[in-house]
Amino acid sequence: MNQPAARSHTALFCSIAAFIIIADQLSKAWFVFMLGRHDQSGFGAFLGPYFSLWGKQMIQESYFPPVQVVKVWHPWLQWQLTTNTGAAWSMFRGNSIYLSIVSIVIALALIYVWQRYFSGRLGMTWIFGLIVGGALGNFIDRLRLQEVVDFIDVKFPLIGRRELYDFPIFNVADSAAVVGTICLALVLVAMDIKALAGKGRKKAEPAKQHDPYSGGLEVNEEALQELKQTADEIRRGERFTPRSQTGWHGNIPLDTPGGPAPDSSDEDR
Repeated sequence: MNQPAARSHTALFCSIAAFIIIADQLSKAWFVFMLGRHDQSGFGAFLGPYFSLWGKQMIQESYFPPVQVVKVWHPWLQWQLTTNTGAAWSMFRGNSIYLSIVSIVIALALIYVWQRYFSGRLGMTWIFGLIVGGALGNFIDRLRLQEVVDFIDVKFPLIGRRELYDFPIFNVADSAAVVGTICLALVLVAMDIKALAGKGRKKAEPAKQHDPYSGGLEVNEEALQELKQTADEIRRGERFTPRSQTGWHGNIPLDTPGGPAPDSSDEDR
């Protein structure tokens, strides 16, 4: 890939990741402002105290318990403020430092993989930008607060369940990372299917026999047979007719400059 295109994809990758991080952090601040317990009258005045929080339990002491839950589309979607010290589905709860290290390592590994193998592909640039932005968005929460702010509460039906399944509450960073991961999985599966189909076509094609007359090129079979026959005749000397019958010396006429001179018997006649 040329240098301008490479710079363009790098700028796009950084822009996508930065947009996800900013959207994630601002959305968390907005929902803490809307749903949490505080005395600030405006969102602008709220941002300073919120982003100055640093340390474990600071957000709990400052803004919890939430004062309300907003039903957006009952019973499917609502805004409900909570925090999570673990990963998805509250796995590894209480291991914020460990999860912070894992998040930054994964983000750096994804950046390397994208730069090394997929920086020339526009679709992969979007996919990796989403995943890296999501990973770094939650990393900032874990680094600053030792827990992640969540607020999107979704419920949906499942086969075999009478009640709606209450999906774990998540945030913008989670959404970006999940969407990017699903897209990445689909692309990799499609690449594997394409590679397997290519191998199948190669196996289905009959093996071509090496022919010394073809020079490794594909030629017309009829022309190749004629070429073989001519070569065999030249090898046996059958391609040269007697000069006494044709007046030719081999394939060179007698009167051709550079050709063999006629012998004395021809001159006497």
